[in-house]
Amino acid sequence: MLISGDLSTNKTDFLIKAYSDLLNSGVKSSEILVLVQNSNLKQNFINKTLEKLEINCIEKLQVHSFFSLVYNTISDNWAFIENINPFNNPVILPNLAGLEVSQFILKDILKEIPFKGYNSKKSLLHQIFRRYSLIVQNNLTDEEVEWRSRVLGESFADDAKITLKKLLSNTLALRDFDYLRQTLVFNYVYKNSDYFKNIKYLILDDGDEITPVCFDFISHLAPQLKDVFIAFDEKGASRAGYLSADRTAVWKFEELFKQKAEKIKSENQLSHDAEILFSNITETKQETLEYFSMQSPSKRASMIDLAVKQINKLLSKNVLPCEISIITPVIDDMLKFSLKENINTNLMFLSGSEKLIQNRLVKSILTILKLNSEMPVNEFDMRVVLSEFLGIPVKYCKEILENFKKNGELIEYTFKLEEYSEKYKKFLEILAKLSQSNAKLSEKVYDIYYELAQFYEVKPAELNKFNFFIKELQDFENIFGQDFKNRQEEIINQIENSIIAENPYSTLEISSNDLIISTPQKIIDNQIKTKYQLWLDISSDEWIKSDTGPLYNAWVFQRGWAKDEFTIDDNIELSKEKTARILRKLTLCASEHIFTYSSLFDGNGIENFGGIEEYIKVKEILTRVQDNEKHFNIIPREDQKPVLDYEHGQMAISAVPGAGKTTILLALILKLLDKGVNPENIFVMTYMESAARNFRDRIKNIRQNSSQLPNISTIHGLALRILKENGNFERLGLSSDFEICDDTQRTRIIREISNKLKLKKNESEEFDRGISVFKIGGCYARSHTKSEQDFKEKSNDKKINKFLEFFNEYQRILKESNLIDYDDMLTSSVKLLEDNADIRAYYQDICHYIIEDEAQDSSSIQQKLINILSAKHKNLIRCGDINQAITTTFSNADVEGFRKFISESNNVSMNCSQRCTKDVWTLANTLVKWADTQEETKNAFFEIFMHPVEGRNPVSEDALHSIIFEKPLEERNYILKEIKSALKKDPKCTIGILLRSNYQVAQWINFINNSGLKTITRSESLEQKSIFRVIFAVMQMIINPFDNNVIADNYEILAEAGFYKQRLGLEIRKYENPFIQIDCDNIENVHLSQFYWDLNYWLSFPHLAPEELAIKIGLHYFSSEIEKSNVYLISTLIKRLNLNYKDFPTLVERLGELAKKPKLSGFNFFSEEDESDKEFFAGKVQIMTLHKSKGDEFDYVFIPEMSEKNLTLDFSQIKLKNSDFMENLKRLNPDYKPKSEFDMKQELVSENLRLLYVAITRAKKYLCFTTSRKIKSFERIVDQEPSLLFTDILNCTEVCDE
Repeated sequence: MLISGDLSTNKTDFLIKAYSDLLNSGVKSSEILVLVQNSNLKQNFINKTLEKLEINCIEKLQVHSFFSLVYNTISDNWAFIENINPFNNPVILPNLAGLEVSQFILKDILKEIPFKGYNSKKSLLHQIFRRYSLIVQNNLTDEEVEWRSRVLGESFADDAKITLKKLLSNTLALRDFDYLRQTLVFNYVYKNSDYFKNIKYLILDDGDEITPVCFDFISHLAPQLKDVFIAFDEKGASRAGYLSADRTAVWKFEELFKQKAEKIKSENQLSHDAEILFSNITETKQETLEYFSMQSPSKRASMIDLAVKQINKLLSKNVLPCEISIITPVIDDMLKFSLKENINTNLMFLSGSEKLIQNRLVKSILTILKLNSEMPVNEFDMRVVLSEFLGIPVKYCKEILENFKKNGELIEYTFKLEEYSEKYKKFLEILAKLSQSNAKLSEKVYDIYYELAQFYEVKPAELNKFNFFIKELQDFENIFGQDFKNRQEEIINQIENSIIAENPYSTLEISSNDLIISTPQKIIDNQIKTKYQLWLDISSDEWIKSDTGPLYNAWVFQRGWAKDEFTIDDNIELSKEKTARILRKLTLCASEHIFTYSSLFDGNGIENFGGIEEYIKVKEILTRVQDNEKHFNIIPREDQKPVLDYEHGQMAISAVPGAGKTTILLALILKLLDKGVNPENIFVMTYMESAARNFRDRIKNIRQNSSQLPNISTIHGLALRILKENGNFERLGLSSDFEICDDTQRTRIIREISNKLKLKKNESEEFDRGISVFKIGGCYARSHTKSEQDFKEKSNDKKINKFLEFFNEYQRILKESNLIDYDDMLTSSVKLLEDNADIRAYYQDICHYIIEDEAQDSSSIQQKLINILSAKHKNLIRCGDINQAITTTFSNADVEGFRKFISESNNVSMNCSQRCTKDVWTLANTLVKWADTQEETKNAFFEIFMHPVEGRNPVSEDALHSIIFEKPLEERNYILKEIKSALKKDPKCTIGILLRSNYQVAQWINFINNSGLKTITRSESLEQKSIFRVIFAVMQMIINPFDNNVIADNYEILAEAGFYKQRLGLEIRKYENPFIQIDCDNIENVHLSQFYWDLNYWLSFPHLAPEELAIKIGLHYFSSEIEKSNVYLISTLIKRLNLNYKDFPTLVERLGELAKKPKLSGFNFFSEEDESDKEFFAGKVQIMTLHKSKGDEFDYVFIPEMSEKNLTLDFSQIKLKNSDFMENLKRLNPDYKPKSEFDMKQELVSENLRLLYVAITRAKKYLCFTTSRKIKSFERIVDQEPSLLFTDILNCTEVCDE
């Protein structure tokens, strides 16, 4: 009998009744085979069957998951299998091990096989295992695999085939059988033995989820079966793709057993929504879901807060925790911490994974094993053993830890507290005993546990993972035998890095007080049914995982694949269908309501794209704003009207500072949306991440009821989307888990190469900058067709040759680490579109309108990308201000490309600005005119002049000031006096101090702070962010708990942040003994007493991963939405560092180095500016570089230290520095038009003029330029020349000779 019904029906109960009826009628249980999806469902099936039995005694029930059937078959037939094994050294029992041992064996094999040209050796093992799994689960022959390789045009097919053959051979020789290897042997057993001859009845649940290898087994049994009872869901197969569910099985059953399925109807009120959701995805519909709701804030932290509020609301209405489930593919530290802190019930995480080493018990015992094996152990590993395992607080272990750090040995020691002395003595005795023992490692682990576990309170969850650890250790011992000792260090490292499911239980036991947090597939697989579901992160592409990679393609490697090509359309269609199947089944696991949540940005501050948000059409979006925020009305000025009159074609918008270009672009986007243009066909590109955030937030606030926004991102964000979407990365030979090389990784790589090539610091920095010039300049593309030697032959420049060696090493490390950098994102996305007509057509079809902001900063490769995307519909709007192009000399910005676009397009000149008072906008225009009179700077500016908006500009008398002082201190004191005067007149005014360099910013911050005024730095340097300084300070104290100077210094940092009373660091320094060791009763100062207990608290977490520690510190001190979001960003940064620096002190040292960088690529911190919280800036002094000020405006602007050296405007004084090296790099591209020395100097002075223009146009009411004739340099007072600005442009006569 075949039954068709979804998982909300009683189809399983029907199968249980059929099974119990057979047993009650006298059929032997050995004659009935029952197959279910997993161990959890197996136990539930057995329990319910036992309740229905009417007989007193039965044989063991034959209820299995497919893989448990395979496992038992191998065990029961081992003698039969061993007899045909061609390898010697037979064993009595097979080693039915986990994948970890097979991975270890595969690593050895991969050392011998070249995979020449493969992009990432790091992902190779993962790719091979995926291929292995697909071949086994789809039961493919060698011929079928070879045909699929030809369909995909695989270049590594032969190497992959050799690798898998060796793996099969080696595992057979070692009798190592993971679940995949077991399956291959199982195929042989059931075909060549009579092991299953007694089976007369088959009962199968969830037949839609079985794999082809399972279906083949059922087909083999079919002729001998008296009857079958198979239940399936016609639209099921949620495990299609990599997990290999056979989508065709549901109709093949009807063919195999020659009967039609009986349909069971669902009574679940969400079943209709489930079907609508399925059709919304597969048929691109927009039908409304009745029992769904949606909330869509900007930040992920806010999204989690909203979900927490909803859960607590449900709990307050007496909904049981077990009636609620949280479902998301992104179960990270941010989510875990937020839930643990804010929900008062037991949280059961059913997914996610952690390394074994993160288990305190395992970490402690591994450390003891390492001590016994003379493997390296650091002080922090010892802290975990002493404090977590033995229960001796770190603060009492000073002498032990200091000696261990110095000599690597544990000394004998007597603590003041006898209990601690006994524990430590017992620990040393165990170490001595182990050193004399020849027992196996697993036996030593038992000894350590039984001798020392009395000191450690073991939690059940920890014990489960500890048992997993022992099982894995025994697997290695059994399989490698005598060779284990020779490879002991390698094996321990492998086990250390093993990934273990957070809940390695065979069956789930969910109590009424358990709230489930799970990935979607885990909910479906375990059929966890709750009244309410909360779907988080629905705007994340993690919901739609790719099923393709360079060495596997889950769709083509499916049994039923018949096409002789695989296109992007195939990938899109099949991925959509899989998503539809998953979401439909997921919906059917809820019975009351599904709350969905999206966020504009992910936990890293990067814009989300993809996801499932577009398919969820709800009656009402719950997030509301005030009425006055919902409407957006603009009355355009005459110079703005042509923008809103736009219909189609190419349009250039040249806009002066303060012209309102962001507002008018926003109005244009809204107009397009109101006309009915689909949001997904509008692409808005910005230069800065903050600008993208601003656009998205403003549109979200205006169109609150819209579940879909236009595509708004940086150009790099769009390039990344093109690479990641629809498995496109596979065409470039990248694996699905490729990562972007952010500054944490790049800094490490550059340091590594520089040390190897013995580069000086300035050479290393210069070469680092040269990478981007080389790639974007087209030289790298050429290097794919020319060898490195070709370049060397054409270049007599030793420095260029040295750079090429540096560059090749850089690229090699990127490939091996499965990384691409930000330049690769752009070049690879362009290459992808140029080389693949189907991918190019897909993106050209959806890019109906492309709008680019800050077009003057766009590079040639960015412009090429935009031109390709807009080639079909040709609706391209580029907006910018050439006069604000201030990155051309140190980036790849191509300002001439925008000039050309203006000349070839309908150009709109937005030349009216209401920002500045008359003196200021007049000065800006004067600067443009002056540059045009100088022979060397004629082309520095685009001829567009600022005009006021009648009646709207600030009115300010005597707004322009310029003073030359004798000494720097006089200059600073004058500015301080002027700032205080301004604040006295208007306490809420905005004030900006703009400087040429970051080191000047740091000096002025100290000066203004010491004056008693409050400063804000707009620097993106980590060390200038309060949240980072606090987290870093606590980490420094954890590293050096016994150094009173370190404790005192970092106490003051925490005090400056407002968490403790200031200026008590001196008191800490007065103590002769370590502050952490003193008796708290002797601390008279109540503030220091509080700090003392906090310090003890921070020392109690030596077991925490550094990224978890960062979150714990951050959330202890900070609580606002923005603060929490940035805490999580810092945690992510630390997590990435932790991949390369396992030693905590080294990690913190590298973190400190990164913190000094002006900007970190890949980390976009949220700021008050993102919230448009102008009140936050009122009355504070904002200090930043001239470059950073772009896009800002202030009532009062001070531009000090305006010497000719700081911002050279005199052409004769321009120095090229490293420009000639960069020029020589560009010349490696034969298509490049070389620049003369005059050209390069002209470029530098022109950019300095534009930078000055930007600085001038930041001022609304007041602008002051100052400098001094003398300056301190290397402890000497030297003369300096004031900027040309004072004499040639300002006609400055105001000189202070005090």
